[in-house]
Amino acid sequence: MIFIPIEFMFSAQMLFLFIHVVRNDDTANKNRPFLILILLSAVQSFLLGLRWGYDVEATSYIVPILATLVPALVYAGVLNVVERDRWPMAPRLAVHYLPTVLVIGLTFVWREAVDIVVVVTFLSYAVVILRLLLPGTDALGITPLDGAESTYRAIFFAALSLLSFALLDTILFLSFMWKHVEYVPSVILFANFAALVMLGLAATLASNSRSAPETPQQPRRIEEEEELSGSATIVRIEELMNEGKVYRDANLNLERLARKALIPSRQISQAINRSAGMNVSQYVNGYRIAEACDLLQATRRSVTDIMFDVGFQTKSNFNREFRRVTGMTPQAWRNKYTPGCDGAEAASNPSCAPQ
Repeated sequence: MIFIPIEFMFSAQMLFLFIHVVRNDDTANKNRPFLILILLSAVQSFLLGLRWGYDVEATSYIVPILATLVPALVYAGVLNVVERDRWPMAPRLAVHYLPTVLVIGLTFVWREAVDIVVVVTFLSYAVVILRLLLPGTDALGITPLDGAESTYRAIFFAALSLLSFALLDTILFLSFMWKHVEYVPSVILFANFAALVMLGLAATLASNSRSAPETPQQPRRIEEEEELSGSATIVRIEELMNEGKVYRDANLNLERLARKALIPSRQISQAINRSAGMNVSQYVNGYRIAEACDLLQATRRSVTDIMFDVGFQTKSNFNREFRRVTGMTPQAWRNKYTPGCDGAEAASNPSCAPQ
């Protein structure tokens, strides 16, 4: 019987995942680092299959080198939804190659130190990513506010996955050091499973999380933004919401809101946090839900049409935010507050039908 290592199955699943993401991402703004990460992990899983399935010793020299690229790719992918500058400039980019270069050198002169470098690399990037997330969803300055919550959770879980990989690699290192190699296949199997989970999140980010397209420069430069008090900042933001209806822009993000208000994004975030006790995403979505409630009650338009009109792009985000604000689903709101939807006339009222 032909023996096929389970790592090969993981590798095939990752390739299918890559194809799925590429085919379903019809935007020009793909998160390339995450796409590269999926392919890299497919290669790693294949090499692990050769090592533990067919005793190909040479792969043990390649896998640690490729492993050092994983956290850097995760970090680069995260930057794509955090700040406008995509890949770091050449001098900064060289820093991310240092662990890889160091592992290549240690492979020939001090093999035992390779695992230590890999573990430290994973831990370092995990800490850096978690530090980026300290301001909450407001850290995702160029991510549309519609999907900021789900993107934030995915990034947070990706950082935890890097910490998990560091732990698993430490267990592998200690298993070899203490001559308990019988545990190695189980640890590698678990690591591959964890990789699929992390890559599933990476695929979600690659396909759903994108930076909003840049808008033409405002008449006043960013250097001319005003430093206002918290109350004055809220007044200006409320004017943009109530009079300008800027929340209807599906691509609205914190950076774009700051340009429209001519106020630094950090100041907007702090003012909203202090005055409303919520992040910018929840604040803007509150206006969207308020208008959605009015339209659900006053019109017979479909829930989907209303969702798009008020600035949401996905039903999952719309339903989640609607339930957070009102405590019920959009259709339940319409049935409760639309005349004729709570009695015998409901069956004959088209606006009361589920949509």
